[in-house]
Amino acid sequence: MVFMMTRITSSTLLAALAVVAAPNASAAPDRIYKADGSIVDNVDVVSETLELVTYKPEKGRGEAEVDSELVLRVEFTERPEDVAAAEVDAANGALLGAISGYQTYLGGLGERGDRKHPWAAAYSQYRLIELFEQLNSEESIQSMVAAVDELVATYPDSRYVPLSFIKKIEAQLIHGDRAGAKASAAAFGALVEERGLAQRWKLEHRLRAVLSDESLSGTGLESALDRVSTEAAVFPTVANRADVAIAESMKARGAFEEAEEGFEGVTESPNADDRTLAAAWCGLGECLFRRAETMAAAGNAETAGPLFNRAQLAFMRVVVLYPAELAYVPQSAFYAGRCIQELGGELAKEQSDRLFNFVTRNFRGSRWSDSARQFRRRN
Repeated sequence: MVFMMTRITSSTLLAALAVVAAPNASAAPDRIYKADGSIVDNVDVVSETLELVTYKPEKGRGEAEVDSELVLRVEFTERPEDVAAAEVDAANGALLGAISGYQTYLGGLGERGDRKHPWAAAYSQYRLIELFEQLNSEESIQSMVAAVDELVATYPDSRYVPLSFIKKIEAQLIHGDRAGAKASAAAFGALVEERGLAQRWKLEHRLRAVLSDESLSGTGLESALDRVSTEAAVFPTVANRADVAIAESMKARGAFEEAEEGFEGVTESPNADDRTLAAAWCGLGECLFRRAETMAAAGNAETAGPLFNRAQLAFMRVVVLYPAELAYVPQSAFYAGRCIQELGGELAKEQSDRLFNFVTRNFRGSRWSDSARQFRRRN
């Protein structure tokens, strides 16, 4: 599934997505978000390594540490000028400008690096990986893979190394390159073994190895994923990703009721990452949509209506809250338009057309663009 995304210009969607704030000129303390949902606030992050995130508390002397495997993300507030500008571009949807900004920063580093912001080089390289992935073209995914290899080679002790492997494998899986994902998972496993990485990364590797195993499908795949989920209970981001994959497998074999329950469980988790939540809401929306379609076909419009409405809300959560998760945004926008068509009403044509146009304009070449064009003609 490879398609080109152009810059989003829909005023309605941009208004909804404009909640991303630009960096504040008056630098506030950094924040460390942990996988268990807690936050280490009012700190100055010093370094991020494979083992530890080291920081200085705002009050008190000396330094403190958090195991890297427990860190979900770090929010930096005082950034190098080029990095700060790139963050603003990324928040405003100017992805090429953001990529250029990070590349300018990295290209300007001398042999001594950035002594004031020692974390910024590896962070910027990782942001390049995220942005190339977000562009979502064949060329940009190739650039993303190259950026992953560059990060692993240049910053081998960075916290972002295992995260980069995960990004690479996920992108290969989403774009249908299961053989490439399997090779990347093997390389990730070798790194985990050689460096003696912590339990979270062992579980992350096992999850991707299962997902890229072409011999697994249906209930066999679900059983393997369930074992990972059970073992990863203390790492909810891993467990939730495995649970979504189980529900996706159930949906693929037509077990919609079981899949719906699985997706809904993940949407209620406070510790899932954005990609997992986007997948869960999209999957939940599709299960609700299928149930509503069945009800409508049986002439039970009174029951179908609320289901179409719930499905529409689930799909719109993906479009509005997770715009960077392009594996799920076009599908969700298309189905949200279909829900509106099915619900009908005075504004149904205008609202569904807006969503269908968003898909055809921004995701040319995708299956969802073709479907949106087809259903727009029915209005």
